[in-house]
Parts: sequence; C-alpha cells; structure tokens
Amino acid sequence: MTKMDGKKRDQILSLIDASYKIWMGENLPISAEKQEEQRQRWLDEEAPYGLLVQNIAEDPHFIYANQHAQTIFGYSLEQFLALPSRKSAPPQNQKQRNEMLEEVTLRGISNSYTGTRIDSNGQLFEITEGSIWKVINESGEMIGIAAMIKSDKDCLTNI
Repeated sequence: MTKMDGKKRDQILSLIDASYKIWMGENLPISAEKQEEQRQRWLDEEAPYGLLVQNIAEDPHFIYANQHAQTIFGYSLEQFLALPSRKSAPPQNQKQRNEMLEEVTLRGISNSYTGTRIDSNGQLFEITEGSIWKVINESGEMIGIAAMIKSDKDCLTNI
C-alpha cells in the first residue's frame, strides 16, 4: 500500500496524539515495548486499531488513514486520501454519522462510536468500538476529526 511522506505522517500523527490527550488525558495507546521515537511509525504501521482523520471542508475528505484502517476499508492510502469521508458509511447511515460528527464538534470527543460502514468492495461491516475527537493544531484551531476504531473485521485481519 502507498506510504505517506514520513515527515508529513509524523506531523499529522503528532497532532492526532496531542489532540487525543487533550480530550482523554492520555496519549493514544501503543505497544508497551515501543520506544517513544518509534511511536509514530508504530501508530501508522502496526497499531491494532484503525486510525483515520478527515478535514473540516464542506464535504470532508480523509487526510490520513493508518495501515489497519486501510486493511479494514480495503483502500490504499492514495484511494483513502481521494475519498470523501461520507462515502465510508452507506447512504442509510448518513443521518447517524452526521449526528455523531455534530456531537464531536460540540463536545470535542465521543467515546461511544459504533455504526455500519462500507468497504471498497461495497461490503458492510460494523465499527464495534471507537472514539472520535477534534484534531487541534498548535494554534488551537480545529483542523479535522480523528477516529480510532475497531471493527467486526478485526478478528479476520489479525490472523
């Protein structure tokens, strides 16, 4: 699968991680044996959960997806970055998705994220556990919304 430039990846992951800490009081969970300098690479390439970010455009697009998210959804990074985020949920679930995004915009975070999503082959799957939070830049401005997800596909992708 396509890789993002290391510097850009690290910048985005640093903002995702710092923003998660603002809302949750702790950094994103990582493997205990990983050193801090390996943090971004591990989150991108080895995390056992999907990590995605959409921008805040009128019709938001994904600006980041880690390897696990790429596997769950069946898109390469290049395909993900061209995908309007609304296309990650089937039409019948758009209202629920929009309500959840509005909640995050108002509250900063949602820890009860579940829902039906659609992969690149049109197959539906369930997000079984997730958190969604505002991504804030160094100036305190919201630049996106991140999601950390586990799905019913995880039992198939971790074999």
